[in-house]
Amino acid sequence: MEKRCRILALSVACVLCILIGGGSAFAVDIPEKLKDMPLYQGSTVRQAMDMTNHAMLIATVNASGDAIADFYKKAMLAKGWKVAFQAEREDMKLIHFQKDKQLFQVAIQPPKGAGETTYNLLLSAQE
Repeated sequence: MEKRCRILALSVACVLCILIGGGSAFAVDIPEKLKDMPLYQGSTVRQAMDMTNHAMLIATVNASGDAIADFYKKAMLAKGWKVAFQAEREDMKLIHFQKDKQLFQVAIQPPKGAGETTYNLLLSAQE
């Protein structure tokens, strides 16, 4: 139960960063912990954070949420990660991958009207 609460709290924090973070007009450095994780081709990193056991980034791209989700499923499975959880609502897709004591989350928010899709990546080391 505690693990689910922690995952939920991290998910909420990521969604808040998406909603608050909007966009930025400058280059953003990808956190070292996420450098080995793939980015969907053509993505622009808008925001990034590097914390002790977690790293997160928010990116936008001109692609559908389904295309982004399919990309991450294929890419992460090829890297030895397993899908631990996935959910879909009309306003968000969420996929959790697990490998050893690490959790990798992809949260995809479709554009409002005509615009880019926003997605966020979160890498978390479990204790």
